[in-house]
Amino acid sequence: MKKIIITILVIIIIFLIYSSNVSEKTYFVSLGDQLSFGINNFDKVENNYSENIKEYYKKFLKNYVNYSSVDDYRVMDLINDINYNKIITYNSNNYKLQNLLIKANLIVISIGMNDLIYKKNLNYDYVDNLLDDINTLLELVRKYNKDEIYFLSFYNIIDNSEVIEYANGKLRNICKKNKVNYVDISDLDNYIIKGIYPTNDGYTYITNKILNFTK
Repeated sequence: MKKIIITILVIIIIFLIYSSNVSEKTYFVSLGDQLSFGINNFDKVENNYSENIKEYYKKFLKNYVNYSSVDDYRVMDLINDINYNKIITYNSNNYKLQNLLIKANLIVISIGMNDLIYKKNLNYDYVDNLLDDINTLLELVRKYNKDEIYFLSFYNIIDNSEVIEYANGKLRNICKKNKVNYVDISDLDNYIIKGIYPTNDGYTYITNKILNFTK
């Protein structure tokens, strides 16, 4: 009789574990700059990668928050916002940024391009310092989150392919060190017609690059 009870308990436990895994919902947080917000050279677009991924996980989505900026948002801005646990508003709901990071099981980050675009006399020392800041950012995000994190690479809109290639090489290693998925969007400049922002096809390209991991 005792063995039967133990067997039944084991079956119940296995069932509960299975049920909890099957019903696990995606808590998706998109962080960063104009790319994560989703704009092109003219206006905000609906076909941005954040919205596309949200739609892809629609059936399994528990929550989605997009914390991004169309302004000159840089790496240190995001670091400071996390450290100060900034309260943000999305779809009329208030969230503390650190709590968002803790709850999320999918985070996509796009940041760093503004740091490159607006730097006059860009040099390798500056890029190294920027990458140190990105490493600090990823360490900070990892402090609050142990799940899936994706970081978008740089793309060449500064007319300096050598610097971009150098930066992406080091960025790949930084992502690997912090167990973050490095999303290579270095060909994104092929989807840009004047200006610095992608076309709708460009956002589809980014979406597919991210979903290659998440699928």
